[in-house]
Amino acid sequence: MPIPSATSQLEFLQNVQAVLEDGQFVATYKFALLVALADLAVESGIEDDAACRVALFDIAEKFVDYYWQQSAPYSGALRAEVLSQNSGAQASVVNLLISERQRIGTLAQLRSDHRRWSRLLSRVARTVREMPLHRLQVVAGQLRQFMYAHDDDPNGIVLLPGVAFHLRRFHPLVTGLARDRWMAQIRRIPANLYAIGQTQDLETFLFAADRLPIARHMPKLRACQGGYCLYCGGRLGDGDAQVDHFVPWSLHRFDGLPNLVAAHAHCNRDKRDLLAAEVHLERWMERNEALCRTSSTSTAEDVADAQLDAGPARRIAAWAYGRAFDIRTSVWLKGRQTEVLGGRFRSLLSA
Repeated sequence: MPIPSATSQLEFLQNVQAVLEDGQFVATYKFALLVALADLAVESGIEDDAACRVALFDIAEKFVDYYWQQSAPYSGALRAEVLSQNSGAQASVVNLLISERQRIGTLAQLRSDHRRWSRLLSRVARTVREMPLHRLQVVAGQLRQFMYAHDDDPNGIVLLPGVAFHLRRFHPLVTGLARDRWMAQIRRIPANLYAIGQTQDLETFLFAADRLPIARHMPKLRACQGGYCLYCGGRLGDGDAQVDHFVPWSLHRFDGLPNLVAAHAHCNRDKRDLLAAEVHLERWMERNEALCRTSSTSTAEDVADAQLDAGPARRIAAWAYGRAFDIRTSVWLKGRQTEVLGGRFRSLLSA
């Protein structure tokens, strides 16, 4: 059989990108599932456009492999605990493995107990079927069946023609991105702050140092926004205001003042790493016009310190929104509500 075209390979990567950046993750299962499918595609040996059947028990076995190490206590600054894999209650697969760890010594010993191993895989497979398998391909609230069809087969899935090839060819890229997002998700879960938020790790030391002082810009941002949150329009109190990156730091690390906004803490938390909806983009552009007017009265040192030129921020936003539009990912509106990005951003950013 022929291999997939270059166009189909690009479309596949864009869809994977959209899945990873959609932001609608409360647990880490989706990342584990994507890594599992990529690993199983490599093991399949498929080198052309053929479809590939994947057994649910094979996926479950990968889940056990991935989460076994993560079900051990992680030593934080104050204590050692198992890291949470879910923003709510602990992920059920992790709870199963914690229980197995208490009964048996190693993963090899667990595998050697065929009855216990089979029972464990059955329970994990059921969780995979009920949760990430039906959610992995949902982007901006819409189902994109670009990897496999959703059907009622209780024993597995069939990767669509070309998908195994794509996953094999781009395995390092797909698994690397998935694991990066997996780690970022664990960092965002409040229950894990005991271990992650109290110590400076290498990533923070190398890359995040310049992000820390942005709170010093709050007085200028509040004044320029009239004392209101850019997102919800409510008045900012003294204790509930935070500085947010309008184009998320995870997309582009730009700390210039035009990319910073004053927002309620809950709006900042709800927005997370998503781009803001076009209604917020319009307010941001208007706010930056006012910000630029104030720069005429600023000292040269203030201008250099805050990077008051709005041009770079607008060009970065045009790139970010154009990219989101191309991969059809969701943008944040309010609370937990997202929407599909329309095309009005182009006229807003070209003004």
